[in-house]
Amino acid sequence: LAAADPRNSEWQRDLWVSFNSIGDVLRAQSDGAAALESYRAGLAIVEKLAAADPRNASWQRDLSMSFASIGDVLAAQGNGAAALDSYRKGLAIAERLAAADSGNAVWQRFLSASYNYIGDVLSAQGYGAAALANYRNGLAIAEKLATADLRNAEWQRDLIVSNVKLAEVATEARDLAIARQHYEEALRIAQGLASDGRLAPVDAWMPGDLQRRIEALTKQIGG
Repeated sequence: LAAADPRNSEWQRDLWVSFNSIGDVLRAQSDGAAALESYRAGLAIVEKLAAADPRNASWQRDLSMSFASIGDVLAAQGNGAAALDSYRKGLAIAERLAAADSGNAVWQRFLSASYNYIGDVLSAQGYGAAALANYRNGLAIAEKLATADLRNAEWQRDLIVSNVKLAEVATEARDLAIARQHYEEALRIAQGLASDGRLAPVDAWMPGDLQRRIEALTKQIGG
């Protein structure tokens, strides 16, 4: 269908979705090379769509998602420089979307995730200070979202993830007291979700794991 009518944007986007879905399956099967090929085929399609209508926020977000997926594969392959480049392209789009519609929680959450993706690569490369700056940007957005809707369990989970990332960077920098503070905040949120039945079963390990991390840090700190 897409080949028969290249100007049909709906069919072109459907083709993008297919390439992305295939990439997801291949990545889950640890076939990074094939996943990357599929994601890049999807990227080529959505780049044309986004260029044809730069004001279409949905296509811009699709483009940002493609860059993020490609970055994920490249990071898993150990190609940090290329992953960082792809993530930053996605971040630039996410920043524009979030700035254009500051009340759109979807754009804001995607922006927070984009900062975390970049922070992960920088952390793996040993750039702790730069990773910290990105994680803090992500946390600031996650905090606003979570505060706006305290019943949204996904947004509360985002706060847990952001605090853990900050704790890990602080631990690497031997700033153990700050690391413990972030772990304690993550534990507080996780326990709150667990107490009212909103902690997903797949995340049931979180409170115990966070408690063990806090105890280990406390021993190192000596307090």
